[in-house]
Formats: sequence, structure tokens, C-alpha cells
Amino acid sequence: MSVLAHVEKVYSLEGTIDNREIIMEIRNVEGYYSGRYCFRDKKKSIYLQVEYDSIAFTFNLLRSNLKTKNQESFEQIVITEDSLHNWFGEQRTPDGKIHQVFLRPIKINQSEPHSIKNEKIKEKLSPYNYCLLSDIKYESTSIQKLKKGIKIEWLTETGSKIKLFRVVEGFSESRMVKINNYLEQFYINDILNGYSYENFENEINISYFTPNILSMVESTKSYTSNTKENTSVMYLTLDLKTLKKLNLEDLLWLGEGTPPRNESREYFKYRGEVFEKKIEKYIHSSYAKEINNSKCDYSNEKTFRFPDFYLSKKGIVLMLNHYKLSDECKKQTWAVLRYNDFPNKWNEEYFNKK
Repeated sequence: MSVLAHVEKVYSLEGTIDNREIIMEIRNVEGYYSGRYCFRDKKKSIYLQVEYDSIAFTFNLLRSNLKTKNQESFEQIVITEDSLHNWFGEQRTPDGKIHQVFLRPIKINQSEPHSIKNEKIKEKLSPYNYCLLSDIKYESTSIQKLKKGIKIEWLTETGSKIKLFRVVEGFSESRMVKINNYLEQFYINDILNGYSYENFENEINISYFTPNILSMVESTKSYTSNTKENTSVMYLTLDLKTLKKLNLEDLLWLGEGTPPRNESREYFKYRGEVFEKKIEKYIHSSYAKEINNSKCDYSNEKTFRFPDFYLSKKGIVLMLNHYKLSDECKKQTWAVLRYNDFPNKWNEEYFNKK
């Protein structure tokens, strides 16, 4: 058990239900309890409603009755703690059977084999997630050849079905390790989501890859039997030498002097007084046909102030995300800042041939 700021208590437990190994996590946030557990051979987390009466924890897995629409107990676990901090109890399943439960605090042994080799990632994992990921496996699905001698290997994590890739050629061995370690942070989060949600899927599109820059878009969607589908998109443009996530100002600077520090006062001033005005003028003059044929309103110059973006062969693709735009309007991909335009404004470190 660990205590966070005397507000949150976390019980991290491992043991068995009958002969099947499980891990369990119970959280107490100012008197509100929540719980989850998974069988080690399945890994998919089962979330439970928790009640505690100072003697025993009672866990209920609730599901909707399709006829009454009411939440009904589908499964119940009742456990109590002894003086040695071990937990004993029973699980009652929908078929009426009773199964014996034994749990003890999780003890992490750093010397034991683990699927994740990146120590920085491992040290940030909760005990529950550390155990969950200890024996995940990857299946190689293909090798993709890119320009400049770069090769990547596409893989799928076999349990969560999360798709990912690793760089396998085109850089020094030490550089590839650093790049792959950086990318692994995103994939581990996806894999954990894959085991947390009833359904979770991801798609990765590599839009630009040179020895200097990687630009990619990852789309995810998640849903359960009781909730609607949730979707999200992550845009990443990465300096492959420094492993710094790049901003638009790192690539294209339309102001005077040197670009300001990201999120600084000067940065917001530049975005509002320079960037959005020049980009609005450029988009309206370069893409008048697309705007006229669109049902979207691009008349508000603030629409162009803080776009998401990714790189393509033609230029920087702006993903306009202003809150007044509909979801459909936010999906357009024709607003491209072409490399042949904006002379002397591109960062030569990345675009020395543009």
C-alpha cells in the first residue's frame, strides 16, 4: 500500500482466484473507493464498484439489465485483510459458484525479467501496471523501407492488438535505441489503454521521415458496451537528433528576429499578431476553391492561430481545430503550407533543400 499526499491510498495486490493468478488495485480518494483486477493470462482489466465498511471490501461488477435498464450486480468479491496485510475472501460469479480469493501486497523484484527494458518507463509504472506489462509480447508484421536507407519494423502487441513500429536501420545503433525508447513511451500508454478499455484501437500514419525529422499521426478510438465511441488524434513531429518535439516556429518562422520560447508571452503575441494573419491570407488566396466548396466557415482569423499540424511531401499540413469548427471541418487536409512558398522562412536545419 502506498499513500499519496495523505489523500489517496492505493492497495496494489497480487494472488489468486482459485488457481488463476490475478493482480488487483484498490484506490481510496478521500473516501471514494474504486477497484480493478485482471487475470494474468488475460490482462484485460475488470473495473469494479467498491464498498468498504472498515472490516471488508465488497466489490461489485455492475452491468445493465437489457430489460429494466437498471444496473445489476454481475459478479461480487468480498475480501478482508489480516494482521500481516494479506487478504482473504470469496468471489461469487453469475453462475452461482463461489471461488476462493487470496491476495498479498505486490513486491516488485527489479532483478526478475521484464518485457520493458527502458528503465525510465518502468520506474513510472504503478505496481499494477508494472505487473500487467511484465510479459507482454510483440509480433512482427512487416518491414517497411523508406528513403535514405531508413527501415522500420511494424509490430503488434499480441494481447491488446496495439500497432507500433521501431526503427531498425538508417541510424547508428545508439541513435536507434534513443529513438525507439522515445517512441515506446507512447506505445506503452496505448497498450495500457488496450487492456483498460473493452475495445481500443489505434492507427499510425507516418507522413514524413528523414534522417532529421519524423512526423506522424496516430488516431485512436475506444468504446465499451455502455458508452459511445470516443476518438482522439495525436500529432507528433520529432527532431531525431535531439528528440525534441517540434513546434511550427521550429520549422517555419514568419516573424522578425529569432523565434520566442514556446508558451511565452512573446509566443502568444506572435501567434495572434503575425502568424494567424499571414496564414489566413495565405490560405484564402491559395485555397479559394476549397473554401468556396466547403460548408465550413473560415472567416474568423482566430481559426488559424493554434492549428495542429504534421509534415507531408508537399509541406506542412494544418489541421484547423478552432472550437467553432464542426468535427467534420476539423478533418480537412487541404490547408498545406507548401515548401516552395515562404522563401527564406524555413528552418534550413531541417529544409536545406527547400
